[in-house]
Amino acid sequence: MTLMTISEAARFLRLSKRTLYQRTDIPRIRYGHRIMFVKEDLEAWIGVLRDGCVTREIAETGRQQSTVDPISPKVYHRNPLFISPSQK
Repeated sequence: MTLMTISEAARFLRLSKRTLYQRTDIPRIRYGHRIMFVKEDLEAWIGVLRDGCVTREIAETGRQQSTVDPISPKVYHRNPLFISPSQK
């Protein structure tokens, strides 16, 4: 498992740091007060985008492969104790 900072992930994905903060579909983890990225998760996320949508995959194979983030989209909030109303 290779942890990446936001600057390293931005360079790896060729996106700006601001875009990484705003996009909630990019897999990330919180390490204390920092946002970190796992390189293997980012590569898997890119693979899912490259291969197309999951629904086409279900139709072709008859089963769903595991996605990077199967949970509903999360709301990024500065307070780590914040729970959105949709998650309650």
